[in-house]
Amino acid sequence: MESSERAGEMATGDVAGLSDALRELGAEAREAAARLSESLDLERRMEETPLAVLGVAAAVGLVLGGGLWPLLRPFVKAAARSALSPANLLAMGAAVGAMRAATAREPGPMQGSTASH
Repeated sequence: MESSERAGEMATGDVAGLSDALRELGAEAREAAARLSESLDLERRMEETPLAVLGVAAAVGLVLGGGLWPLLRPFVKAAARSALSPANLLAMGAAVGAMRAATAREPGPMQGSTASH
């Protein structure tokens, strides 16, 4: 029974330590945000150019929120589906084969010349 009591005490201590660490992390994050706000002088910028600040905020929100992927997903899926269709794969394979054959038939710089010095 002593081992289970020790485990319970250790778990309680771990939770308390984690709670303290999270509180410290939150305080540090708030301090960093305040320093960033002061260095960027957001209040002055909001008064002078509110549309520019709004545009930057919208761009950051778009990137952090997943970007344009939900809008582009149907187009990407359709393009991939058509590119990977059997007919297109055969056409791409034939094109690659034709390019390889064309480069294999071309004489090298010294092979085709018959000039003698």
